[in-house]
Amino acid sequence: MSARKDLSPTERREVDDDLCLADFMIGRPGVSLSEQRRACAAAMSHPGSQSGAIVAQLDQQIKQIDTAQVESALADRDLAGAERAAMDYGSMPGADQALLADWSKDIWSLADEQMLSDARTSKQNLSAAIADLRKTYPEVRHMDDAEFRQWIERTAKGSGTPLASNIELNKSGLKLSIDSAGLHLAALNLDKLARINDAFAARCGCDAHTDVSVMQSGLPAYIVRLDTETRMSEVMILPRGDSETLITSAR
Repeated sequence: MSARKDLSPTERREVDDDLCLADFMIGRPGVSLSEQRRACAAAMSHPGSQSGAIVAQLDQQIKQIDTAQVESALADRDLAGAERAAMDYGSMPGADQALLADWSKDIWSLADEQMLSDARTSKQNLSAAIADLRKTYPEVRHMDDAEFRQWIERTAKGSGTPLASNIELNKSGLKLSIDSAGLHLAALNLDKLARINDAFAARCGCDAHTDVSVMQSGLPAYIVRLDTETRMSEVMILPRGDSETLITSAR
């Protein structure tokens, strides 16, 4: 490290360009694409760097690989794999936003499908669940949309910070968008997401559902559904690179 500090800016640029080129020539599996790009992006930060062309090649390779992985994962009904690859693709410069939007729709459909296959719903128990929730949230029944939206905004906070950047409300569905920077805070406040869906079910008198997406990509973060057996909402945590989904009850 001390020897590196003694180098002139030109010498440091040359060293970093050489490291970038070496990693690129070695290639996978010896050096992963992410490692190659990290080294070359660092080199490219120097004025006069020759690593820009390599970064462009790496970006194109990564996008091609991510595209193939998303499509393969969707075909295999692999929710974790599809979302992981789509998120990686979306983080790349020049990502096709229309393609990402199409993937988002497909991933939401797959997430809903998996949630429904795991959900314990019963029309026989739905009325009883709603009756219980209306006792818990009597104030929401007579709220208009504007009043209920304000109630959601007051409830959807962690340490005084709003969780949702955007709220969309319809008859039986609620959509919350969370900025990627706020995902960690949301993860610490899943009980509030469940509480919002409980109140929503009490208000609409229906099998309410709340979809929580990442604002930047539109990809799923959480799905909240009412379990009529437990008479409480459950939060489905969408995989962020894990191999399986996780269902957790939260109040």
